[in-house]
Amino acid sequence: MFNKWFKPTIPILRINSGIDYNSAKLVEESLKPLSRMKALAVVINSTGGLLVQGELMKKKIELFAKTHKLPLYTFAEDSALSAGYYLLSIGNKIFVDEASLVGSIGVLYLNLKIQNVTRRLGFEPRKFSSNKMLFQNYTGLNDERDEGMESIIKDQFGIMRQQFFDHCDKYRPQLQKQDADVKDLIYNANIFTGKDAVKYGLADEIGNFEEVLNRIHPDCQLIDITRIPLGQYYIMKQQQS
Repeated sequence: MFNKWFKPTIPILRINSGIDYNSAKLVEESLKPLSRMKALAVVINSTGGLLVQGELMKKKIELFAKTHKLPLYTFAEDSALSAGYYLLSIGNKIFVDEASLVGSIGVLYLNLKIQNVTRRLGFEPRKFSSNKMLFQNYTGLNDERDEGMESIIKDQFGIMRQQFFDHCDKYRPQLQKQDADVKDLIYNANIFTGKDAVKYGLADEIGNFEEVLNRIHPDCQLIDITRIPLGQYYIMKQQQS
């Protein structure tokens, strides 16, 4: 029992949601140092989200690892897609399950045209903006296709897309050594199984976090440091009572 207290530790940070403001805040609140840390492990299960929040989370995780001089291991569980892969790729060593879904390197923008629906339901949306067409194209409240505005939106998302590409080139330089056909697959928002992710250089090895960390650091105690959101905590308490 006493030996357990004095064992070196590896904090486990779980990202088990979309990449947004709430998950970024959760990461910040969870990253608290433990005694005698040997490494930091980030376990990701995310289909993506906001690139800006992914960048903020990346910086917080890297700062923690750098401050405490820890190697950073990242693990994909069910999925690490889009902004989820953005975070997965920062690991000094990246691990995936054979059946993990990995990749989707790119930017997705979904716009639903709802003008006819709102009209049939009798809703009359009223919003004041200095740029009427921009508001209509972003919200789907415009019946007519505006190629000029589509071009502006594509340019904006092109900037984010390039940021994602530059990020992958920095953290996974081996991707640039792939054949042109493979690079086209990787950088065209395609999704790969864990096995193919290792094959194409998106990840390093197959393995889950417990198996890998117990093999690399057999003397360490694995401690989950992920803070539970308040709403989830109350649900768990109600289920236990």
